[in-house]
Amino acid sequence: MFNIKKVIKARKRLNFITSTLFKLFQINLRYKEKRKDYGIELFEYFYLPWKVEEKFNNYFESIKYYTLNPKSRLFTIYEMSKRYLIPGTSYVEVGCWKGGVTGLVALENKHKEVDYFICDTFAGVVNSSQHDTFFKDTEYSNASIDDVKEVQNISSQQFNIIKGVFPESMEKINLDKPISFAHIDVDTYISAKESLEYILSNAIKGAVIILDDYGGWFTDGVTTYGNELKLNKHLFVVPNHLGQLIIYKI
Repeated sequence: MFNIKKVIKARKRLNFITSTLFKLFQINLRYKEKRKDYGIELFEYFYLPWKVEEKFNNYFESIKYYTLNPKSRLFTIYEMSKRYLIPGTSYVEVGCWKGGVTGLVALENKHKEVDYFICDTFAGVVNSSQHDTFFKDTEYSNASIDDVKEVQNISSQQFNIIKGVFPESMEKINLDKPISFAHIDVDTYISAKESLEYILSNAIKGAVIILDDYGGWFTDGVTTYGNELKLNKHLFVVPNHLGQLIIYKI
């Protein structure tokens, strides 16, 4: 069925197309990428289940104006929440923006009696450091608690909305139920590290945490931290190459 010469030729064409696309991205953003391990890849496997699952797409239509995440990443969260968000536990999201991701999780898991904790500064990115090339704080400051309350109404679930820098913002908050599933969507190394450490210390064995922005063009601090986690013997860590790192607490 496959001719190796034709496969090699097709891959060369794909490489040309991706190289051209990446150059166009740089021109459009007026930024020249010098790092050798960044670029665009068109993968040779084409299964895109988020295009056809009716329930997921109905949920997406409800929350699409409250999240910056693309459908591919949202589908990962949606699917994994069905299995790993355990009844009678807590779900935590750090870096919620307008609350769309938590809304998606809540819509799918209404029957589980879950405590939802949705955390953000509501003042933009914080904790930038020497690990972060691009973020300098206050980016993404165009969201409010009122936005999250709109999503709460859409999902018909009760959210514990926590304002402030995480995890300090949780100092006076009691988690009556342990964490079984979490989403970390911050943009800096320190925020990613401190968020995960708090969640792991309050999570059950077998908890799953999705670290967003792993491999992102402008979130190299998160990528650096994610790569460090690959050496942690207490975690099973897998990049899904959609911009997420899946973390399983062993």
